[in-house]
Amino acid sequence: MNRLTVERRGTRTFVVLRQYPAGLDLQEALKKEIANLGVVAGSGLPVPSILATDVAGASTGGAPSLLMTRLPGHVHLNPAEPRSWLTRIAEIAVLLHSLDLPAKTFRPWTDSWIAPRDGFQVPVDAQKPAVWKSAFGAMAAPPPKDTAVFLHCDLLPVNMLWSRGRITGLTDWNSIHRGSRAIDVGHCRRYLAALYSPEWSEQLRSLYESIAGATLDPWWDLYTLLHYDASGSKWIRGQVAGRRPVDVPGMTSRVELAIESALRRLG
Repeated sequence: MNRLTVERRGTRTFVVLRQYPAGLDLQEALKKEIANLGVVAGSGLPVPSILATDVAGASTGGAPSLLMTRLPGHVHLNPAEPRSWLTRIAEIAVLLHSLDLPAKTFRPWTDSWIAPRDGFQVPVDAQKPAVWKSAFGAMAAPPPKDTAVFLHCDLLPVNMLWSRGRITGLTDWNSIHRGSRAIDVGHCRRYLAALYSPEWSEQLRSLYESIAGATLDPWWDLYTLLHYDASGSKWIRGQVAGRRPVDVPGMTSRVELAIESALRRLG
């Protein structure tokens, strides 16, 4: 995304231009994002407003484009007070899940990038292969029914903007659904475990459950944690983009501990 400055009668307006690469047939992806931003507009969430669109890329060299208002704040990955930082994340997740907004029902194995049930692989650097195999076995059971709430489905620290200790923006609205609240929290928990520690991941779960007054379903939590695979470290390092040190060699073992904890809750 590019940040642009627009002059209007002596004042400056900061905007964001989001463009998809030309020639990759990504118009449908942009249409989805535009539609999803329309769903959350006026919801009370800190989301950008659409200023202009060019889905076909007719005036942008073939690149599907979306011009949006620029939200204040920045990606904040080095909290001096982790508990406060995690509490704000839990609070925004609870607010998101309280919204009665329309979206398609989430379908496991279809609406996400997780491996198929017969395609799971134990990471080569796993410390406890048996933990992973037990988790894969748990996925053979039918998904339990859970209260369906409104979901972002990519609720990661890198998709949150911060200013003065509060979250001022939620970005990347490509995947809204309705489904188990554990899906959103689980995605964030996986990221926290990989980038920071399994303790931070567990703390987010505890804070969310306390604020929401609801327990996260352990099957859906485990399902989301298992989105970690061999490409996980590459994606996380790219998304962090130098904002903090990334301990790649320790990622798998940290996620493994989070998976082991989720397995114990599943019983």
